[in-house]
Amino acid sequence: MRAAKSARRLARVGAGITSALLLAFTGAPSAVADTPPDAPRDRWVDNPYSPHDTTGANLRLGSAVGYLVHDTKTYTALGAAIAAGPRVGRFTFEADYLFLNLSEPGPSTLHFGRAQRFGAMARVDVVRLGSDLLGANSMLAIYAELGAARQWHSWSRPGARDPARAVPVDSAVNLGVVGFGVNLDHRLEQPLNLSRVGWQLGWQLTSTPSRAADPMIECRGGICAAAAPAPMATSRNTALLVTSTIAFTW
Repeated sequence: MRAAKSARRLARVGAGITSALLLAFTGAPSAVADTPPDAPRDRWVDNPYSPHDTTGANLRLGSAVGYLVHDTKTYTALGAAIAAGPRVGRFTFEADYLFLNLSEPGPSTLHFGRAQRFGAMARVDVVRLGSDLLGANSMLAIYAELGAARQWHSWSRPGARDPARAVPVDSAVNLGVVGFGVNLDHRLEQPLNLSRVGWQLGWQLTSTPSRAADPMIECRGGICAAAAPAPMATSRNTALLVTSTIAFTW
């Protein structure tokens, strides 16, 4: 009798182990893995017309074009822009970098130098138009921004066949930056890390406090020498740039 009872107990234990293995390999639910299948989808959108949550890391890449004034001389500025930082609701905080080639205004190929700008910006969406007006998962924001930047100027000297001209000495200045623009933003309903893709068109005005003009050198035929001293009139660096960038939010 005892031997029969032991055999039945062993059979029950073996059946239990077999059932557990079958459940494990067939993917049946268990007490440990009781998480709903849609738990990782907390950023998925059930209703494409629901309010927009724009919080996340943001990266923008694109172009910049406009004009730059340095020591009363105006240059056409054309280059690239990149910015990155966090979005927190209606607010965005970014570090941005611009690389600008400076040329003569108008239909000219005369190149004068380049400028590089590194800054910190804070932006707020003043007005938002949601999906109920623009369509499923779309949003348009009108924003304003404020920041500060450091700008470096590197000036090119004329070649042997170029006309003689005065060339500023390479320099760097601190800038205040104000801007505004529009951001057309589209939400991905089932994001895989990347949650939003947008296009931003912005206008930025930069300016320095009044300061002494940079010293100049006279260049002719590829040979440069110090220019004659001139009255040190006060000067400003100003610029108006239009940036067009593609934005990605994670």
